[in-house]
Amino acid sequence: MDDPVDFADLLAALDNRALRAMIATVDQMPAVVPSLIAWLDHAAHWEYDRRHGDHYPLQIPMHAIPDDELAAALDASALIGQCFRLDRRDDLAPVIAFFEGLAKTLAAEHARVRLPLN
Repeated sequence: MDDPVDFADLLAALDNRALRAMIATVDQMPAVVPSLIAWLDHAAHWEYDRRHGDHYPLQIPMHAIPDDELAAALDASALIGQCFRLDRRDDLAPVIAFFEGLAKTLAAEHARVRLPLN
């Protein structure tokens, strides 16, 4: 079994510019998969708040994303990651790593609950 993804470490690896880019991207995303957008918003703002001295628990994606939205969330997270990958700027490598970790987590959860992919 794969090790769980440490989202706190992935978020900490983002520099301020990449974190702001991620927050701006999430803020502008259409609510196609609302639970995924809600978790991404939580994660990005959690890191922003942590850097500014406000500490509270970082929730895992599965706390926000119900089983019946896993396939859509997996597709959407892969698409978002691909958009950042196509940008090809070196400073976005941690953002890409974050979305790869998210896709890995969602795929593992999807396999665990044994739902068919779209």
